[in-house]
Amino acid sequence: MQSSTHWRPAGCRLLAACVLAALSPVALAYPVEVMSSVPVTTVIQPALGTMQATLGEILAAETETGTAVVQNADKVTTAVTEAARTQREAENFNRQADRLEKARAAYTVPDSICSESASGTASQVSQATRAAASKLAGGSGVSNAAVRETLASLPVSTRQGGYRSALIHAAYCTAEEAKLYGGTGLCPSVSALPGGDTEARSLYDGAGVAGKDPELTFTQAQTDAAMAYVNNSAKLDAGRTPGKGEIQTATGQEYQGLLTQYKAMQSAAMQPQLDMVAASQPQDATQAALTEARQAPSAESYFQQTASAQAKHTGTMSEREFEAFEVGRRYANTAWVTDLQAMDGDNLAREMARQQSLANWLALGIKNELRQANIISGQQLALAAKNEYAPQLQALSSQMSAGVSAQ
Repeated sequence: MQSSTHWRPAGCRLLAACVLAALSPVALAYPVEVMSSVPVTTVIQPALGTMQATLGEILAAETETGTAVVQNADKVTTAVTEAARTQREAENFNRQADRLEKARAAYTVPDSICSESASGTASQVSQATRAAASKLAGGSGVSNAAVRETLASLPVSTRQGGYRSALIHAAYCTAEEAKLYGGTGLCPSVSALPGGDTEARSLYDGAGVAGKDPELTFTQAQTDAAMAYVNNSAKLDAGRTPGKGEIQTATGQEYQGLLTQYKAMQSAAMQPQLDMVAASQPQDATQAALTEARQAPSAESYFQQTASAQAKHTGTMSEREFEAFEVGRRYANTAWVTDLQAMDGDNLAREMARQQSLANWLALGIKNELRQANIISGQQLALAAKNEYAPQLQALSSQMSAGVSAQ
């Protein structure tokens, strides 16, 4: 009895579950396997393949684009780096070239340097000229016998001095004189140096026919003519030299004293002309300097244009022509202007210093000539004072000797 009671609820529960299961919808999942699908195979998969290929192409294009961009950036970087390197090299080269140019300008010897050695002989030339002047005063260095003997002789009478001047002039007869008394002993024929003993240009430009080019270095014949002019214009005979017996008398002693004073004045009158003739004599001291100076093309061209015939023939110059050459080749020479334009830096400064030194040397010469002129002016003043006071002093001296006193 009891066992049947216990089974009944269990059965009821089972029955209820069956009923409920029958009444509820089907909600259970069962595993399935899809083996194939027409839409997927025919539509979706081809589309996906196309998309994948397109995406691959896009990826490849983007990769190539990125690669090109990177390569272009590398090229730009390389170009910028190369440009910077080139700029640095150019700047370094320019700085190096600038330093080299400065060094060249500072240490390179110009082609015209040989012409600068001429200034080193100026003192020797000047000394030789002064020595020549003292020799010329006594007739040394004169080849014309009549001129040489006249210069070397003691004072003679004015009459005898006139004869000598006439004899000397026979070698310097002019065409006008030849028309009047040509063929005589005083004018055998027209001279190659007409008027050489009477014209002042024999001192300045050298004796010769009228209209010839000036010559600052004289030939021997021109030197003789210039000294003949000195004799006629400054070595004037005012009285003869007394004899041995005459000079022992009181009158002879007084005469000799006056003649001595006259000779002192005469020497001062002759000296400027002697200096001019001496400064026109070729000096061996100039030869070496000219040889070196002419190695410079600008100096050589000026030498050929302006040098005297004597300088071209012997290779030597007088002091006058040497100084004119030194000044002229810088100022009156267009070839030197070309040399000057090529100078800069230290070379230009040295050239300016050389010009200043040359100007100082020439100024010194002017100073010395002014001193000589002042000496001659003083002597002229002394002569004027003598002419003014000598008669008065002589009159008073006569009165004193006679014992006359002024009231």
